[in-house]
Amino acid sequence: MTLSSAPIDERTLITSEMISLLEDLGNGNIRGVAYDTAWVARLSKRYPDRGFGAAADWLRRNQHPDGSWGASLLHYHDRFASTLAAIVALREVSDCGEDERRIQRGEAALWRLVSKLGRDDSDTVGFPIVSLSLAQDAVELGLDVPRSPVRYAAAYNRKVAKILEQPNRDWRTNALSFSLEGLWRHLDGDDVVLENNHSVACSPAATAAYLLRNDDQDALGYLQSIQALDGSIPALEPVDVFDIVWSLSYLQHVSAIDPQMPRVQELLKYLWQLWSPVTGLYFSKYFRVPDLDITSASFTLLRWGGFPVEADCFEYFEMADHFCTYREESNPSPATHLRLVQALQTCPEHPRQPEWLQKALNALRRFDENGSFWWDKWHASPYYVSHLAVYSLIHVDVDLATSRMKWILKTQNDDGGWGYLGRSTPEETAYCLDALRLWSRTIEPVDAVIQERAADFLRSYRDDQDYTPLWISKGLYTPHNIVRAVILSALFQYLEQP
Repeated sequence: MTLSSAPIDERTLITSEMISLLEDLGNGNIRGVAYDTAWVARLSKRYPDRGFGAAADWLRRNQHPDGSWGASLLHYHDRFASTLAAIVALREVSDCGEDERRIQRGEAALWRLVSKLGRDDSDTVGFPIVSLSLAQDAVELGLDVPRSPVRYAAAYNRKVAKILEQPNRDWRTNALSFSLEGLWRHLDGDDVVLENNHSVACSPAATAAYLLRNDDQDALGYLQSIQALDGSIPALEPVDVFDIVWSLSYLQHVSAIDPQMPRVQELLKYLWQLWSPVTGLYFSKYFRVPDLDITSASFTLLRWGGFPVEADCFEYFEMADHFCTYREESNPSPATHLRLVQALQTCPEHPRQPEWLQKALNALRRFDENGSFWWDKWHASPYYVSHLAVYSLIHVDVDLATSRMKWILKTQNDDGGWGYLGRSTPEETAYCLDALRLWSRTIEPVDAVIQERAADFLRSYRDDQDYTPLWISKGLYTPHNIVRAVILSALFQYLEQP
């Protein structure tokens, strides 16, 4: 099917939705999650007039039948951290034992979950420190909870020790600030913590933990301003740079946008204003720790838009045999390396481009433990990384890209979709359909029936925008605009390309 032969109403609808999406970029919303909602619920007794009791009510309404809290699909670290945070919150704020049965069921869920944490491909963000801190809170409240096994504990301990040893601590320059709730007992009055929007690193949970030690009316106002009508709290807020860069990248991949479009120009200029020639870009103007994932994707977009970005910024993230997402991270990210590979292909004139490209590819080969797919610490589904691999590797390592494509082709579900955590989801299906279309266009044809079944699956969920949380923060969450961009891009490419 081509764009000219597709039903006019479908083409018109997708185009209209893309235009609407562009207007909203930079203001992306993230639905409430159990983990951050639990931390804010803990403030309800300390600040009874701020509406945080609604967060505790949300927890009461959203416990799973098995006693746990967390996303709808089972990711063990998400469920463990969310459940631990929820029972601590309910024990702290409950009167007359009203939540005791919920708490007991949560305790039981934790003992079932703890032995399964090793089954997850990736931990949630900051898990070693936030789980330890919450377990300490739980014990002090008389709760019976297991001690969770942790990966990368030694690396986290080194990072924690380094910042705690500093005489004048500015948490805003350290990625650990995003997980400050794991270290809130160590805060003192001289620490510099709050961003200009009065959040701690755009993290509601970290901001709530800061308020356990500091009475700050502006920080309370930040939390009130982001609380949803149902009482829930998002995993991140705001997500300005992330929202813009990821969404534009998906639309740009399929040539659905042009750099001269006024709204696209406006968004690119916003990124350019924040750009550093030394360290690139970061997740948000309120979480300014340099980030290679964001930097690489922004570099590609800004080069595409005609802005004079230089590849020198990548040197900041270079390690001995790989590249880091953040300085002092505990484990490297395949997705970050893939985005760097993609960015480096746009600047062949840079004197270190061949060396950096080879280093990134060598790292990816070392990460390739199963010959079929990678996992990544920012997303619960390998289809996210497989899609990125096809786009990044198709012109520089087709063999590595081929193995990702084979895995996609072999794992389509009977309903036409794809899903790694037990059921097909529109987001994962969009990644796979988009990769299949690119492969068909540039390498070799892919069975049209496979593609049509995937497109039909996406169409069946067109009006359902209650997307399944798959992105990894301290729990699983959904960046709505980004997932919408993925789905629209996949359908756009399916309709447009022969």
